[in-house]
Amino acid sequence: MDGQIESILKGGRFRKLMEEQIGEIRKKYDMKKAELEILYFLSHCGGHNTSTDIHDQLLMNRGHISQAVDSLCRRRFISAMPDERDRRYVHYILLDSAKDVVRELSMQYEELNRKILEGISEEELEVFRRVSAKIRNNMEKLL
Repeated sequence: MDGQIESILKGGRFRKLMEEQIGEIRKKYDMKKAELEILYFLSHCGGHNTSTDIHDQLLMNRGHISQAVDSLCRRRFISAMPDERDRRYVHYILLDSAKDVVRELSMQYEELNRKILEGISEEELEVFRRVSAKIRNNMEKLL
């Protein structure tokens, strides 16, 4: 495989950039990376807000998810709501106290995306989106 493509797919550099970008937010709110990722995910996931959804989308270790959501609940950033139809599932809902954290994360992510995509035309982005969708579909089939 092409080294540049493999580097992008494995995401090591992207993860490093993200960790640098959110470092100040982590310090400011005294949060772990997993907690911030979960807050951001919950702000964009719609009704897909269970531990299983978090695991499936973020590919996080279930133990880390459990610890992070427990901490976020204790700190009143999220609320745990049992599913009305199936008590085995718990839905995690963002509380108003999480809004500032999510807003700051969103601003950091938008800024990073702007920098990463600098100099790339809209046409090039569209090609990248289509190719990325095909790669993602192929990976889903393999999983």
